[in-house]
Amino acid sequence: MHQQNVCKFNFNRSSDLVCANFIRETQKGQSELRQASGYYISLVLHGEGIYSVRGIDRDIREGMLFFVCDGDSFTISSESGIEYCYISFFGRRANEYIQRLGITSVNCVYDGYSELIPFWCDCLERAEQGNIDILCEAVLLYSLGALRPVQKEQSDVVTRIMTITQENFTDPDLSISSIADEIGYDVKYISALFKRRTGVAYTQFLRELRIKHAVFLMEEGVMSVKNVAVLSGFRDPLYFSKVFTSSVGMSPRAYIQSIETRRKGE
Repeated sequence: MHQQNVCKFNFNRSSDLVCANFIRETQKGQSELRQASGYYISLVLHGEGIYSVRGIDRDIREGMLFFVCDGDSFTISSESGIEYCYISFFGRRANEYIQRLGITSVNCVYDGYSELIPFWCDCLERAEQGNIDILCEAVLLYSLGALRPVQKEQSDVVTRIMTITQENFTDPDLSISSIADEIGYDVKYISALFKRRTGVAYTQFLRELRIKHAVFLMEEGVMSVKNVAVLSGFRDPLYFSKVFTSSVGMSPRAYIQSIETRRKGE
């Protein structure tokens, strides 16, 4: 059996780096959309799930550190169950650390930190009102110190890829190869860099943007599957239908019918 959730709160808030709470989640995650107030650093203790922020779904699993940035809306879901700890923190030093390490809503998932799990769990167990501020800060700073900082050049490259994609995803010719040609980088390098920094393959990121736009078009009244496909960046309506069904759980035609049924009932 999974352990019960553990929530410990820090009321000692006099410094310029405040760790507000130290929590262990042992259910299926934070499936309801939630907006972050401050920053969150999380460590997956067991299981796997999906961390979604700003329209990007990332696979998370045991040993991964992941961050939520101030103001971001996010969900964490899992079919099989996931256990993770997180510390929420804010303040002047928090902003400085996040900026120094290049942590953003895009660069927010880090793999290979299983060695931190015993340390996090031991500190959470020991935490009580007299020492929780010290232990929270110790866990936070040690974990931040263990991160391999993102080089500014790499962060800038990923940001450019994201910007170009969000501005041109309806272009059927858009691909990681075309972006590589545009910004003057090797395609294998930026493909691997994007996956490493965002936690999702570029093809998946582009596909999800297009499917979300397709849903938006249908909701806005575009009822031709072929037109929706073309306007969303898909040349082949049959391929679009396959991808849409896999992502949404029903075919484009069935989704359009569900919209029409819903509107008739209003």
